[in-house]
Amino acid sequence: MTKVLSLLVLMSALLLAGCRESAQPTPTAATLEQEDIDIEMAVEPAPAAVGDATLVVTLHDSSGAPIDDAAIAVRGDMTHAGMVPVLGDVTSGSNGEYRIPFEWTMGGDWIITVDITLADGVQISRVYEMTVRS
Repeated sequence: MTKVLSLLVLMSALLLAGCRESAQPTPTAATLEQEDIDIEMAVEPAPAAVGDATLVVTLHDSSGAPIDDAAIAVRGDMTHAGMVPVLGDVTSGSNGEYRIPFEWTMGGDWIITVDITLADGVQISRVYEMTVRS
């Protein structure tokens, strides 16, 4: 009888735990700050073609003021397996513009991941897709 009662108590506890409202994530200061940052990326020369290039990342806050004190790292990956990624970084900008030397090693479709670390430690990541001419 005690085994049956113990089993009923255990099943009731599991049922109550499964019926509770799930916790929703609360926006953090970092999340809110990320939404207030305007990030743009361009390639020079345009359109992108195999060879040396410059990735230009521009950062502005919600009021339109440039952000010059961020560190930016970029990673370029081909959309197909087997290619070595192309990496680049820069630790300061001018008037919100960060210029990162880059080399397109092959024509085709690329995925560019831009990782930004703001002066206060907030980290933001954006992904861009582009096609590079041969």
